[in-house]
Amino acid sequence: MSREAQKQISGGGLEPIQCATGCHKYYIGDGQGIKCIVPPCQSPNFGTQSQDSNGRWQCCY
Repeated sequence: MSREAQKQISGGGLEPIQCATGCHKYYIGDGQGIKCIVPPCQSPNFGTQSQDSNGRWQCCY
């Protein structure tokens, strides 16, 4: 399979998946309350964890 065909199947070249800006309540945290990521975003597109006005944790970009 050509390199170009592999890129098409895997979802593109080296371009990171665009992450939605704003804050999201469903995310994957780093376990230390600092970095987070919202699927389908991928590393190195990390957001930061913060609490909203109700005390709920969220991931913000």
